Amino acid sequence: MLFVAHFFFAWSVWAYTLFPAHLQDYGANPFEVGLFMGIASLSGILVRPGVGYILDHKGRRGILWIGSLIFLFTHLFYLFIDHLGVGLFLVRLLHGLGVGTLIATFFTLAIDLTPPLQRIRGISLFAISGQLGGTLCIPIAEALVQRYGFQALFILCATMSVITLLLCLFIRDTAERDIPIAPYWKEALKANLSVPFLTTFIFAIGLASVMFFIKPYAISVGIHQIASFFIAYTGAAMGIRLIGSHWPEQYGIRSALIFALLSMALGIVLIVLIPSTKGLIVSGILCGTGHGLIVPILSGWVVSCGGESFRGGFMTLYTMVFDLGVLIGSPLLGLIVKQWSYTALYIAAAGLILLSIVVLLRYAPSVRF
Repeated sequence: MLFVAHFFFAWSVWAYTLFPAHLQDYGANPFEVGLFMGIASLSGILVRPGVGYILDHKGRRGILWIGSLIFLFTHLFYLFIDHLGVGLFLVRLLHGLGVGTLIATFFTLAIDLTPPLQRIRGISLFAISGQLGGTLCIPIAEALVQRYGFQALFILCATMSVITLLLCLFIRDTAERDIPIAPYWKEALKANLSVPFLTTFIFAIGLASVMFFIKPYAISVGIHQIASFFIAYTGAAMGIRLIGSHWPEQYGIRSALIFALLSMALGIVLIVLIPSTKGLIVSGILCGTGHGLIVPILSGWVVSCGGESFRGGFMTLYTMVFDLGVLIGSPLLGLIVKQWSYTALYIAAAGLILLSIVVLLRYAPSVRF
């Protein structure tokens, strides 16, 4: 049930990779596109400490329902927005609140069901549900928008959110645990999280360059459909999780992570080196391969630093750092496009990913958990 609920939730999340084109319909420049896409992460960041405390202190189920309701109403509120302004700003904040709450909760539940020594593999296999949602979502969403406009997409996303909410009613909760908030933060401060946090932050910026700017970039070079890119992306992510979920344990966590980051960096730079549909497919395969390994490795690394008692809190810390990267990186990437070009944006994003590899080589000679 958890797998299916996450699939329908992820469907609605992937649909908003098309939203930057809608912002351009409102007259948004690249910087404004990055700002409005990234601002959703602000509310997610602000709510994360409370979500982490509730997950470990009160259980998972209640916060799952609350997040699902928020996400449902977000789609409905989009129906009343027709220009850039305060209304859109507030809806984007609400969007980030719903997404941030649900992602942390879904993955905490998945970790609950995974033995500690198989954590990366468990997260990898669970995350296939999200990638499958993207594989099916993008071609349907793109065709729907082209024929009926974004209003129809918001209605369909709301429908998917209703299904998510109903499925969440049948998800079992874990036992409540009385964990004071002070030790949660003390554990976070004691844990050696600088390298995984920095890598997560940089990865989030690289991912924002793909998710938020690929549609406007494609339009700028005469490519009006990006479904092939996301099908390749999500297909590769699912494939690598099916055949390579054991690689971190077999070849080493750091080695697998470096391979994944290299794949992501190469895929990002190929977006502008091969400006064609075929080029986007190759790029999607490389980026998806990287994404498929990076998320379970980094999230497993962070959660393992917190120990079994603080799984919810440390998972929210991981997602909070990810959102921080999106919040800061998205408008900066948009500013790069506005001042220079999409080529500069993707070269900068790939360069940051390569920088994270240097950090891993220098400051994380071995990683075990």
